[in-house]
Amino acid sequence: MASRTQYAFLLLSAVMASLFAGSAAGVYHIIGAGKGWRMAPNKTYYADWARTRNISVGDKLMFLYRSGVYNIVEVPTKELFDACSMRNITNRWQNGPTIIELTQPGPRYYFCGVGKHCEEGEKVAINVSVSTPTLPDSDADADDDDDADDSDSSAATPATAADLLIYLAGLAACLLPALLLI
Repeated sequence: MASRTQYAFLLLSAVMASLFAGSAAGVYHIIGAGKGWRMAPNKTYYADWARTRNISVGDKLMFLYRSGVYNIVEVPTKELFDACSMRNITNRWQNGPTIIELTQPGPRYYFCGVGKHCEEGEKVAINVSVSTPTLPDSDADADDDDDADDSDSSAATPATAADLLIYLAGLAACLLPALLLI
């Protein structure tokens, strides 16, 4: 039987391999930012978070949560999402943390299917755009936008080494309690 250290090393190796293999394109969006995927402090928390993001095809959604405490349910329509309905589920993920790559444009609807978490606000609707927005410092925009306000700090930026380290710290925070229970 493998020890906790072996499980931790194996898990960390798998996470690192997946990050470096898939980090060349797209932006990583941590759902809920610093709070991760958990009971929302208010019913509009995740809607407010999503409203500040530019999410495009090729981006990845990172749901940081503990397995067995939370999950992710995807439904195909706004009506099912608004009703927190478990009818006609498109996808379900139960082993956190979860990374979902966005391969199609259009609306995506996610919520937690545990207890009354969805009804209490643990749900997020995302609109995936077709292409990544152009960066403000590109040559095409430099001449035309001399007076533009480039201080939009809420826009997502491509993943960097620092972003990956932050992600790994988040993974460790989510997984460490689970590893200690093995």
